[in-house]
Amino acid sequence: MENPAIRLFLFPHAGGSASAYGSWLDAGPRDIEIRAVQYPGRESRLREEPPRSITGLAGPLAAAVAAEPAGPPCVFFGHSMGSLVAFEVARTLLEQGFPGPRQMFAAACAAPAGSRRQDVSLLPDEGLLDWARSHDDASAQALAHPELAALALPALRADLTAVETYRAAPGPLLDCPITVLTGKEDSLRGTEITGWRDCTSSVFEHHEFPGGHFFLRSPENNVLAFLTDRIASRSPEK
Repeated sequence: MENPAIRLFLFPHAGGSASAYGSWLDAGPRDIEIRAVQYPGRESRLREEPPRSITGLAGPLAAAVAAEPAGPPCVFFGHSMGSLVAFEVARTLLEQGFPGPRQMFAAACAAPAGSRRQDVSLLPDEGLLDWARSHDDASAQALAHPELAALALPALRADLTAVETYRAAPGPLLDCPITVLTGKEDSLRGTEITGWRDCTSSVFEHHEFPGGHFFLRSPENNVLAFLTDRIASRSPEK
């Protein structure tokens, strides 16, 4: 894309990959360059060891964003674990003197200071796969195949370990608006949502959509259109 106005980075959920956003990559406005982040240990990076911490995921990604040639401002969107990764990438950029994102969207994720389950990553292999199948209908069919399940398991366990052991260290507040997106049928409530307000010196917003944890997959919700509308409404020209 030539001369985009915004570069939108998409951070996947635990056990997810860049292909989770495949339908979004060419569906946005022509002035927004959309990039899906690929974590180690899956798809094109299958042979790489998946980090077992959020900061282990975020550090190399922050370095990659900082190394980008001078270009348009960036916006971060994270789903579930991806929200924590995006948050830590943003903080790392600010700590190192680089520009952070112009906006951040956190979907289906408790605020960084929130409490998190501590036991799923410790399940035996089959128990972990059963948990994944029950929580993600879209992945259930693929995980029913032993060969595919064996490929997915290391990254899934590493990601869940990263989420369960995450504790937000003291660090700079983001200086951009944070918009939290949740599904009405998901379990997030109260300070798990509003706690994101404490992560920024700028504006906090919360928007609720029909559906559960994976509400962004529903065509009726058209989450990508929501994102691009919010990006446009906060552009400097507005």
